Amino acid sequence: LQSMLHTVGLSVAVTGVSLSLAGVVGVFLARNDFPGRSALISMLTFPLAFPGVVVGFMIILLVGRQGLIGQASKALTGDKIVLAYSLVGLFFGYLYFSIPRVVTTVMAAAEKLDRSVEEAARSLGASTWQLVCDVIIPELTPALVSTGSICFATSMGAFGTAFTLAAKIDVLPIAIYTEFTLSANIAMASALSILLGVITWLALTLGRLVAGEQSIGAAG
Repeated sequence: LQSMLHTVGLSVAVTGVSLSLAGVVGVFLARNDFPGRSALISMLTFPLAFPGVVVGFMIILLVGRQGLIGQASKALTGDKIVLAYSLVGLFFGYLYFSIPRVVTTVMAAAEKLDRSVEEAARSLGASTWQLVCDVIIPELTPALVSTGSICFATSMGAFGTAFTLAAKIDVLPIAIYTEFTLSANIAMASALSILLGVITWLALTLGRLVAGEQSIGAAG
């Protein structure tokens, strides 16, 4: 139960932050052309080529016991910042490979937005904030819901990054691995696997249903 709560909470946090950050970035990249845009998009999508273990090593090199940020913080303040080997380090690792998925999805959806609706809203006196809340976000909701469900499911089942940083991490993939390989508790490993599968299946199904309903509503 504790592992499940940790995993669900971590996945929800990763999904929420990914949608917030990458959603803004995706809309900006879809609507603006500037020197270096292609290079920036390539850098943002580059994490998709990395396996989870490589992402875990990157987190260790940055915020591990001998990491770059830890060494810099010790030199500046005398205290070493160590975020790896914990849920915080795992959060940053999952966030790193979740952002590209959201960016690419939101960019594709933002390029198809009807600008005439936004122009009509502006002509009626809508502020920028009203335009974002009442026009842009509702039109992007199907894309945000679908990519959010994928981010959640991916974070729930990701193993490589968690295994690399597993010193103080209690999440379902690590619990399943421990029960199966170290404790030879096949019954518990099977039960946890079924639980993990059901949660991710529900998230993906709910995301597909909500995104479908939003699409139908927008079309009508």
